[in-house]
Amino acid sequence: MDMKALNFLTTRDAGWAREKLRVFLLLWFVLSYVQGVFSGLNEDEPYYYMYAMFPAWGYFDHPPMVGMFAWAGIQMFGKVLGLRLFSAISSTLFLYAVWKLIEHKDKYKYVNVFILMALSIPMVSVYGFMIVPDGPLLFFVSLFLLAYRWFLKSENVLKAILVGVLAVAVLYSKYHGVLVLLLVVASNVKLLRDRYFYVAVLTALVLLVPHITWQVEHDFPSLSYHLYERTADKAYKFRYTWEYPLNQLAVFGPFLFPVMVLAVWKGGKKNPGRMARAMRFLFWGFLAFFFLMTFKGHVEPHWTVVAIIPAMYFTFHYVLRSERKARYFVGASLFSAFLIFVVRVALFLPGLDTPYHHQKEWAGSIHDVAGDAPVVFRDSYQKASMYTYYTNCPAISARSPQGRRNQYDIFPIKDYIRGQRVLYLDGESDQVIIRAGKKELCGRWIEHFEPDSLWAKPSVKR
Repeated sequence: MDMKALNFLTTRDAGWAREKLRVFLLLWFVLSYVQGVFSGLNEDEPYYYMYAMFPAWGYFDHPPMVGMFAWAGIQMFGKVLGLRLFSAISSTLFLYAVWKLIEHKDKYKYVNVFILMALSIPMVSVYGFMIVPDGPLLFFVSLFLLAYRWFLKSENVLKAILVGVLAVAVLYSKYHGVLVLLLVVASNVKLLRDRYFYVAVLTALVLLVPHITWQVEHDFPSLSYHLYERTADKAYKFRYTWEYPLNQLAVFGPFLFPVMVLAVWKGGKKNPGRMARAMRFLFWGFLAFFFLMTFKGHVEPHWTVVAIIPAMYFTFHYVLRSERKARYFVGASLFSAFLIFVVRVALFLPGLDTPYHHQKEWAGSIHDVAGDAPVVFRDSYQKASMYTYYTNCPAISARSPQGRRNQYDIFPIKDYIRGQRVLYLDGESDQVIIRAGKKELCGRWIEHFEPDSLWAKPSVKR
């Protein structure tokens, strides 16, 4: 039998295999960090930069961890070198944690399988250089699962406290972390009769007090938004549901996702242990939960990223079972890795017209007109954040009656610019027309701005 693919995946020298993993993780960090420094920002990343400018125990849209990551990096190296620093660090450590989670007696022998998986899953690459909440979430879920496995082997108070601390880190990363914890407990209901489980719960509750206090002080804005406001006025559309499985191809990779589904399905039957059971619950639980959520409203593709961890866990074993599986895996992963490489290189190229290019020029065009005057964007926290990031000038998102609430309703910036002369870019007025690249921005001057009023009469032209 032809064993070429399995041979390609095999490293027979144990010392070289360990060195290969170390070199891979080092290169992953370096390339992720360099990409983070020199690539344009995702439209949401400046918003998280603003989180870092106003440290708090909570924010309107998300828990505080993404703001903490951004703040820590900026404090160390400034916003250009530091904003995405902890994305590169946490992504590298996430991969190492997943490697430690994989249970295989000869796993160093097959380190190539792990490296190819890491290179070929789109969202794993994305969270290596972008500062978004899902990066910290993946990192802390992987650490939580490591601590949980350690706890299962021999229980004691210190291990229970560690599990509780990491459970809180998961919750502080993204509210989807609640689903992680519920699914792990559901996979092992005997925990409910374990006294050490309640030590972990008590630890978590104590550490959650600052965030709960913030929510109480601000009238629970996050819960109100995520549970009600996000979909309150939106009718169900069938495309929300049929697009869902297609979107998962962008998360896991279009060529590997079918393999991963089979790996979890068949691997679960062959591994009845408590850790493998938790992994199965996480994979199927996340995919099923957010599939059901499509009947309530639009589901973002990346909301299922936690399922990447169990997918990698089971796929590692699955592709080594036969030459046919190994051959498909090698071909699919190499092709996927090549496509990801092309996209990542494209983010460096200056001449392209994408949302990641020409952001500084866009902000500069507005600043040329506004000068030092604050800029008010209608219903766009993303544009307000982007403008502030590139110009260091104050800007806010002013909410119209149709607009959704966001962190700018909580930031103190609106009080700072109260009564000042501002440039209001409402997209309708023709007093001021700014050409920013291929885009045209329309607005007007407001002489004495009041944050709660979007309907001030146009002032005399500047």
